[in-house]
Amino acid sequence: MTTTAKLDSARVELSPGTEAVVPLHIRNTGDLVEGYQIEVLGAPAAWTTVEPAVIEGLYPGTSTTATVRFSPPRSWSVPAGQLDFGVRVVPFEHVNEAVTPEGVVEVLPFLDTTAELLPRTSHGRGGAKHQVALDNRGNVPVTVSLSAAADSGVLDFRVRPQIITVPPGNASFADVRVRPEKRLWRGQDVTMPFTVTAAAENTTPVLLDGAHVQTATIPRWFLKALLALLVLLALLVLAWFTVLKPAVESAATSSVADEVAEAQAAAEEAQEAAAAAQQSSAGAGQSAAAAQQQVAEMEELTQNFLPPTEILAPTMQRMTVQTGPSTSFVSADAFVVPAGSTLRLTDLVLNNPQGDFGRLVLAHTPAGASDEVVLFDVALENFRDNDFHFQTPIVLPEGSELTMSVLCRQPGTPQNLTPAPAECDDALVFSGTLATPAPAPVP
Repeated sequence: MTTTAKLDSARVELSPGTEAVVPLHIRNTGDLVEGYQIEVLGAPAAWTTVEPAVIEGLYPGTSTTATVRFSPPRSWSVPAGQLDFGVRVVPFEHVNEAVTPEGVVEVLPFLDTTAELLPRTSHGRGGAKHQVALDNRGNVPVTVSLSAAADSGVLDFRVRPQIITVPPGNASFADVRVRPEKRLWRGQDVTMPFTVTAAAENTTPVLLDGAHVQTATIPRWFLKALLALLVLLALLVLAWFTVLKPAVESAATSSVADEVAEAQAAAEEAQEAAAAAQQSSAGAGQSAAAAQQQVAEMEELTQNFLPPTEILAPTMQRMTVQTGPSTSFVSADAFVVPAGSTLRLTDLVLNNPQGDFGRLVLAHTPAGASDEVVLFDVALENFRDNDFHFQTPIVLPEGSELTMSVLCRQPGTPQNLTPAPAECDDALVFSGTLATPAPAPVP
């Protein structure tokens, strides 16, 4: 061997965000002036440097020292634990005689967990739902215990789950349902503050302040509307007895007198016609009666036939968006309502399989317009799969363009998926009917 290399310490212990320096001693035991290329091997190589990385002109029998600097970033991507490494020293003149002293870097654990209550304030008559978002930016899993309480004791709570473990670099959510102990039938809204406590092991508990605003079961405008309705009914009754009823009775008496006179004249004409009809042959009378019956049947069939006014065709389409973090992208699968048709949107299905963070917007642009109309604007972190069904459909006229866009703040990190996704991947499926006017019937 023409080269020897040795580390001052084969074991290094440090916390992410700090540095550790280990000298590397290199000696030229050969007969020629030698140069060396130095490189770090193993997982620590991503955040380890050697100074100098190239050594030139080391004379035989002499030695020199290089510095190996370990600088793991304070990030969840650097796991806690022991990581093996090696420093390979390659001689320029004797490439096949490279030496590689080895060592171990122990990365110490660090905790960096944040908690947020969403929303901070809720409204409802019988209760509402909040969510606690837990974000673990440390390099070890964190177990968090959740509890909720109100100072006044007027709220009941249900926390699911009460204990949750968050892996490094991941976010998890827990539901907090609040319900007032007493129902508020009428009166002003009542604000009820409460606190959610998130206690992680070996850390100070985090207190999240929230509030629930209880609204009255009977709205304040209900009594006013009821009083207005009673006044309107009283006015209608008064108008009937003072104006409408006398006018109706007078018009009915006049109409009956005219109809009696017309009926007497018609009776006299009928007697004359009967006398004339008796002089006709029985065969002609039967033929006329049969013809009149056929005509009456044809007229009845014609009146009962109502041709369709429009043709309905079911339609469905899927829109997808794949985009990187901190970008906004509009799906290329835009849908334009065909000319002469109307889209009646009845169902929506939203998909966020990765658990991405950001926003999803469904909008439409009317024909000839430059500004779009937003139909749905939802946060991606609030759902994985969500569907909507409308009893009253959303109606889009001909020429309207239906689009979906996604603002990707952070791609989701599903468990047991390596490597983690680098892009947000979200989709939307809509369905409904296309209504087209039916062609006019041929006379």
